[in-house]
Amino acid sequence: ANAEINKVNMKNYLSDLVQTTNDDESTSILLKAYSSKQGEKAQTLPEIYNGPIYDACVANILAAPLVALAPTLAQLLRPGAQLGLSGIMSSQSDMILDSYAQYFEDLRIEKELGGWVLIVGVRKA
Repeated sequence: ANAEINKVNMKNYLSDLVQTTNDDESTSILLKAYSSKQGEKAQTLPEIYNGPIYDACVANILAAPLVALAPTLAQLLRPGAQLGLSGIMSSQSDMILDSYAQYFEDLRIEKELGGWVLIVGVRKA
């Protein structure tokens, strides 16, 4: 619904971390579009959408969800993909750096402002 209102083409899908029901607004718009195109109801997207297909990821959410998402984000990013994480308090930066270090190189605090940090990195090969 939000994507439709803002005329955003939803090429992606909601990850398995997002639990939805068939009738709530957060059900993936792409699943609906895919179902419509194929003439059948899709329960999941084709496997080609479940691997490292993204060239970049930017997330502005709190530290705890970012820690939980580290393996998922890493799995979806191609080697060499750019990562930008914000919404992280300076005091929590080590927790994020530790969680993402096994998946990303050149992982560092790019900028700090008012007690918040921007962490960047590049997906390892």
